[in-house]
Amino acid sequence: MNSDEILQDFLVESNELIDQADQDLVALEESPDDEGILASIFRTLHTMKGSCAFLGFGKLEVLAHSGENLLGLLRAGQLTLTTPMTDALLSVLDNMRTALTSIEATGAEPDELYAELVERLHALQDP
Repeated sequence: MNSDEILQDFLVESNELIDQADQDLVALEESPDDEGILASIFRTLHTMKGSCAFLGFGKLEVLAHSGENLLGLLRAGQLTLTTPMTDALLSVLDNMRTALTSIEATGAEPDELYAELVERLHALQDP
């Protein structure tokens, strides 16, 4: 498998994962204590983080990692899901989707650093 095929597989799989995580987040709003849904979203961001690291998409890796950290605290019961958390996680998915579109078009991740969103995710981790 060459690098173009690897990149195409990454784009297809990532878009599918993000679509599923988007649906899962909506479902989680209805059932905030559903550990299965929470675990599914966590796995999505964990997978995305690893794939981005492997492919050298460092900015997206940081974004995915920040969302994953928040989800980890939710899974551990250290935090309870709030609307601002859900909004921030939806923003993670939206930004990742936009970045994937850019990667597909140019082969590179966008210049966006996601600093404001990463900062917001970190702030939400303090109870």
